[in-house]
Amino acid sequence: MLRSQILKGTSWLLAGRFISNALGLLSTLIAARLLMPEDFGLMAIAMSVFGIAGAVVELPVGAALVQMKTAGKAEFDTAWTINVLRGCIVAILMVLAAWPASLITGDPRLFGLVTALAAYPLILGLRNSWFEQYIRDMDFRREALLDVLTKITSITVIVWVGLATRSYWALPLGLIAAGLANTAASFLLRPQLPAFGLGAFKKFFGFSVWIGLGNVADSVRDASTNFFLGRVLGNARLGAFAVGSQFGERLELVLYAPMERTLFAAFSSIQDDAARVREVYLKSLHTCAAIILPVCAGMGLLAPEIIGVALGPNWPVASLVLAFVAPITAIYLLAGLSNSLANALGHPRELFKFKALSAALHIPALAVGLIGFGLVGALWACAFTALGWYLASLHVVARVTGLTLRAQMEVIGRSAASTLVMCGVVAALRQGVFEGGADTFAGMIVQAGMLAAAGALTYIGAHLTLWQLSGRREGIEALALSVLGRRLSAL
Repeated sequence: MLRSQILKGTSWLLAGRFISNALGLLSTLIAARLLMPEDFGLMAIAMSVFGIAGAVVELPVGAALVQMKTAGKAEFDTAWTINVLRGCIVAILMVLAAWPASLITGDPRLFGLVTALAAYPLILGLRNSWFEQYIRDMDFRREALLDVLTKITSITVIVWVGLATRSYWALPLGLIAAGLANTAASFLLRPQLPAFGLGAFKKFFGFSVWIGLGNVADSVRDASTNFFLGRVLGNARLGAFAVGSQFGERLELVLYAPMERTLFAAFSSIQDDAARVREVYLKSLHTCAAIILPVCAGMGLLAPEIIGVALGPNWPVASLVLAFVAPITAIYLLAGLSNSLANALGHPRELFKFKALSAALHIPALAVGLIGFGLVGALWACAFTALGWYLASLHVVARVTGLTLRAQMEVIGRSAASTLVMCGVVAALRQGVFEGGADTFAGMIVQAGMLAAAGALTYIGAHLTLWQLSGRREGIEALALSVLGRRLSAL
């Protein structure tokens, strides 16, 4: 029953995230052709200010509501009140930080941009807390619809303002419009009004404060990357970095976010059954690895064609960024399952310790890499941080579930080995057959298609071969063959 709920919930969220992120990618592609790289760099710095201000007073009450065994009106009212107060505090902090940020970066435009973006947390703070009841019930259809409606609103505003003004203001106005749509739709899809009240505050504080502190560490790590890059390399290179990174973010939102939401709800519902938690976690990790690793690695391998086709010839740096960011994203996505597990089992403090350590290691590594080797050094520093966080996540899972590091590594072994074989074949084809690359739009599409087809066939063949050699153990191979058999028999 639980497996069916996970698959059904993930399917709904996956469909919603796929559509919304396809729209988001379209929005990025249009904006990239209307605006300059410097505009994206400016927006990246402004969003870093928002991220830090938000993290300082972060209390993820939505996650706390889902994790609670029972939640009534007092809990939902308290969650809404906390969000409203938090939105006001974040907005004030952003306004206060706008002038110092403009001075530090040397760009006076940042003052108006950060001040305008302060409206975004105010709007999101009003979002209906009762909407989280759907997540508690593992009903994700309305969340999928909410994602799509929000993205349609955002892309409409970005394209309209971008075409009319060719100004960077298209980006913040699109974000603010998305916040308005998200908040309004949360009440339309769940017409149940919360009220002001803090009667259940203690229930939220103990759980949420550690998640909030962990988010502070994440925000410091991410913001330091943007500030360092902008300061040392300039807004143009930061903009290219931001655009290249957005492709990795789309992978995270499409591949991981739906599974994370459903698994968090699932782990919360079985948190008292340790054996079942371990079983569900290992199966989920095995399935996620089989999908995430080849997709992210493939995107990194095809970075020149993807950026060339999507953005045109004016974004060469974005290709380099994507080649690094895509596999880095895969590492973070696999490590991210530990977040869902530890938070659902009530151990956010364990995550915070390692997130703080990750941020503390990232900043000096980034500084050394950036000063010594420029953008490439910064990207290697990001990869170093990701690998460190992945190793830390293995220890987090071991502590909260008792699963050994070996057990966690074994379930992703076939997928990792098959991905390495795929990378070797595609790299060899690129060097031996497609040396020099394609220059035309059509040529890049054909080359990307041929390399992708070769990579996919190699990955599937390697996976099935390793499965046979392992004694045909239970796993995604058996499930895929079973589904394929049923489809063929139905023809």
